[in-house]
Amino acid sequence: MSEIELGLIIYGLLVGLGAGLIGGALAGLAGVGGGLIYVPLFYLFAPPDTNGMAMHVFASMVAVVMTGYFSARSHWHLGHVNGKKLVALLPGLVIGAAVGLWNTLQLSQFWILTALALLNAWVAFDYGRDFHLKLRKNMISTKLLAWPIGFISGTVGIGGGTMIVPLLRRTLPLKEAVGTASMAGVFMVLCAVILNFSLEPDWVGVLVEDWQFLVGVWIGIVLIVPFSAHKAAALHGSVDEGKLRLALKTLFIALSLGLLGAALLALFQFGL
Repeated sequence: MSEIELGLIIYGLLVGLGAGLIGGALAGLAGVGGGLIYVPLFYLFAPPDTNGMAMHVFASMVAVVMTGYFSARSHWHLGHVNGKKLVALLPGLVIGAAVGLWNTLQLSQFWILTALALLNAWVAFDYGRDFHLKLRKNMISTKLLAWPIGFISGTVGIGGGTMIVPLLRRTLPLKEAVGTASMAGVFMVLCAVILNFSLEPDWVGVLVEDWQFLVGVWIGIVLIVPFSAHKAAALHGSVDEGKLRLALKTLFIALSLGLLGAALLALFQFGL
């Protein structure tokens, strides 16, 4: 382990504060857990000699637990979590995410960034549609879709809300879909991180060289996310759902275009 470099920890702290401010707001508004912000920001602002996308994804997953906890707690107190849907989702989400996170050790930057870009594009499209709620049981489809959602989430370092929220919006109001997705993401990501770090020794080698930057980042996120996530979650009671969906659609389009550009740059630099 390298000697402590205070400057590197402070730099990580600044990156974490910025990422946590944006990620916490997204978690509160859209239930995405912050991973859609964390992976790109870690990719852009991490020290140049870091251990690649696997490190960024793992660091994002740890950050998502922090972000998701504060967001889920806020939604729980506001009564936005549907327990029946949560129980149906969790088994498949946990298994899928654990396998997906392990899979990042095998993938290149291009594929992970491209997957994130495509997810953002799809979510932007989905938020543009208006679903008329129907009282129907869809527990079977929820359980079947949980595993692939978990696998994709673990592979690209997100909290799963990107896919869970659109799935739940078909039978729940947006605020309940977001609250349930936030709670599900916390349990899913926490279990995936614990299982991977316990069972895959390669993760120690991936993370140890960048521990000072990562510690600073995680401290910054913990400091800012409680404020940003709570304020954003509370907006659901005062903001028109149609206007909120339009704002989220615009944001996800911008994220998709930025990630696609980063993926193409990585392709030219490193290949597939």
